[in-house]
Amino acid sequence: MDLPEGFHKEVIEARENVISNTNTIEPKVSTSPLKPGGANFKTNVLIQASPSKLIYKPSIGAAIFSFIFLAVGLGVLFYGIFPLFQDNSSSDSINWFLVIFGLIFAGAGGFMFYIFYKPRVFDKQQGLYYTSYAFKGHQSRRNQSEDYLPLQSIVAIQIIGEHVKSDDGSYKSFELNLVLDDASRRNVVDHGSLKSIINDAEMLSEFLNIPIWHAGSINNL
Repeated sequence: MDLPEGFHKEVIEARENVISNTNTIEPKVSTSPLKPGGANFKTNVLIQASPSKLIYKPSIGAAIFSFIFLAVGLGVLFYGIFPLFQDNSSSDSINWFLVIFGLIFAGAGGFMFYIFYKPRVFDKQQGLYYTSYAFKGHQSRRNQSEDYLPLQSIVAIQIIGEHVKSDDGSYKSFELNLVLDDASRRNVVDHGSLKSIINDAEMLSEFLNIPIWHAGSINNL
């Protein structure tokens, strides 16, 4: 299936002979989207915090988007319960529709803040890729968590383009996945900026000394 528009304009040279068994693993790796859907805007930015560490941070757009949901939700919630702060008021004066609406929006905004700001760290000193707010230093605790992944188990970077269609229209989303030595995958980011995804893949490929594998574009109806 054809790659998304613009994919062929970006050429990434895969590093050869980095891991001897990648040729046997690649045919076993799924090329279907790991997380169908995804955002239609750039959600995260990859930065180099130190020579031994790459970190994903939320983009300005993601921060603003989350803040709008949270601010609108809290504003509507406060407006709904405002009668409680007036003299001789009772719970009957509360607009429960606004309260519920505000809670939903505020909850959605808070959840987006949690997802977008959740650390995604590639740390050579620790030899780990981890996605945890509280880093667990003890090896046994890390082994029991899905938030920790040994860097040595990552054999390639996978890019998948997806054309998403919905009742509100259509857009393109792109996944950046980690391919592991057992042919399984771990999603890192999934958003609408192809240029950012490719730049991130190049940085990670050089940082981890592993190849980049492209998958075809998928139409998600």
